[in-house]
Amino acid sequence: MWAQDTATIVGTVTDSSGAIVPGAKVTVANPDRGFVRDVASDSAGEYVAARIPIGNYVVTAEVSGFQKLERSGIALTAGQTQRVDLVLTVGQITQEIKVTGNVAKVETENGTVSDVVTSKQIDNLALNGNNVMGLEFLIPGAAIGNGQDSAMQLGHAGGEVTVSFNGNRNEYSQLEYDGGNNAQESSQSNGGAVTPALDSIAEFRISTSNYGADVGQHAGALIEMVTKGGTKEFHGSAHEFVRNQAFDANDFFANRAINPTGGNAPKTPLQWNIFGWTLGGPFYIPKL
Repeated sequence: MWAQDTATIVGTVTDSSGAIVPGAKVTVANPDRGFVRDVASDSAGEYVAARIPIGNYVVTAEVSGFQKLERSGIALTAGQTQRVDLVLTVGQITQEIKVTGNVAKVETENGTVSDVVTSKQIDNLALNGNNVMGLEFLIPGAAIGNGQDSAMQLGHAGGEVTVSFNGNRNEYSQLEYDGGNNAQESSQSNGGAVTPALDSIAEFRISTSNYGADVGQHAGALIEMVTKGGTKEFHGSAHEFVRNQAFDANDFFANRAINPTGGNAPKTPLQWNIFGWTLGGPFYIPKL
């Protein structure tokens, strides 16, 4: 029942002159999921909404003597710490100022070197065997382990991928699944104790250096994988993954080896169909 908390919003609450505003009520909300968290600015005007689900957020701030401020268009990705500073204007709390977007996308809160594999890439890139771990090779510095056959490793969804990040040993990487440890510690590869279905993954972040001690367990990369979360509306998908010899060109050397040269050798039979579906939405408890 891990809470899938993988992102953080931090910021400072000030007035228009730059003076700090302590004790302001700050509400961090994700309307798509019905998620709301209330925090307060401390004596230094700072607030933190730590370990919250990824998605699109609206941040509001209100305190007596100032107009209510609402900032929207804030998108959080896996493992991200996003700074959202709030500048209040003197006035009545019944008055409201709305600001959309205009949030710096440059990482300013830590020195982590990382890349995010997005849901769009997961949906649209062809993956051998529908193995989501094959997307690790999109990250700069990733290389398949010496002597390993990538086609064999990625041939099925549960295949363990042997990949080295920036020259580190394969087994030095740490794999997290919705905030919990998913590394197969007995394996010499980036194997997960649980291998998730491709359609269940929202995105994942691979940090290759300078990440904090709060998440570090090994000397190599940190892979933070996040599953899709439900929303207030029901939704789903269905797919068929097809590989068939009718779609494939024959091997060049197989054709060359037959007599007469240049003919067409018989194709190796291949008929592979993988079906899948997803369903998500609100979860209701009677009388609550």
